[in-house]
Amino acid sequence: PSMIIDSGGRIIVWYLPGTMTGMLMVCHLWAFMLYCISSGITTSKPTEWRTHMSNFYPSLDGKITPGCINISLAWFQQGRKVYGFSPNVSATLKGVNGHNITVSLQRSGILVSTALWMMHPDLYLAGIKTHVRLGEWASRHQLHDMCYHLQCWTSVFNVVSVICNCQSPPHRDPKCQPEAFDIMTTTGIYHPVIMDFINLGIKILYNSGSMLASSCQLVRHHMHVEEGNWIVTAWYMQDSIHNFVGTPRTEYAKYGNARYSDPVEKSACV
Repeated sequence: PSMIIDSGGRIIVWYLPGTMTGMLMVCHLWAFMLYCISSGITTSKPTEWRTHMSNFYPSLDGKITPGCINISLAWFQQGRKVYGFSPNVSATLKGVNGHNITVSLQRSGILVSTALWMMHPDLYLAGIKTHVRLGEWASRHQLHDMCYHLQCWTSVFNVVSVICNCQSPPHRDPKCQPEAFDIMTTTGIYHPVIMDFINLGIKILYNSGSMLASSCQLVRHHMHVEEGNWIVTAWYMQDSIHNFVGTPRTEYAKYGNARYSDPVEKSACV
């Protein structure tokens, strides 16, 4: 594992290669994608690159359907993140298929939550606090779909985007807190890919099975894939949902806070 730390001691990137090995995540996610991603490509403006058809490429063997879907416990419809509107579960989680999707994500939800506890404990606790408060609110308003998914949802993140066979241009993620981490995992069979952190001048190998966490509002990044089958899951916390239930923002994760794990310092004290 590796970290990238800025001049103020703030951790802005975690890189964990081979994290998904042995977790059966490839078959698990492929089966999930086959029945729920078919409507994730649009002909919207090119600036909306996550769903624009020009950024997707076909699967040569037909095992993967290119597309992008957002799955969320609590989701504000576009343009409705203002006072007077309330969140609801995303459309992908409604109905019987939605229940199956939540269950199919449980293993990966546990994995990314465990990683976040190590990377950013305060953000992990903020995610739990948000879920508890959201559950109390949903129960009061008898939102049965949200209550069900909260009981079965194993991740401290409140949104996951599942992206299949898609190229990403250089971008940041402005909807997330700068102090927070997004966690991305990648699975599939494809040629080696380079993740380029443009404003840091750093490139890393983004092989299948890797996990990458970064402050995506601060770090401008992109990756380019032209062939093969690959699935990226991007877990993140929507700032608007934390604000809705009154969860305070966390501080940055700092390397200096982990003094107890510094073997050099321990040796000096003996």
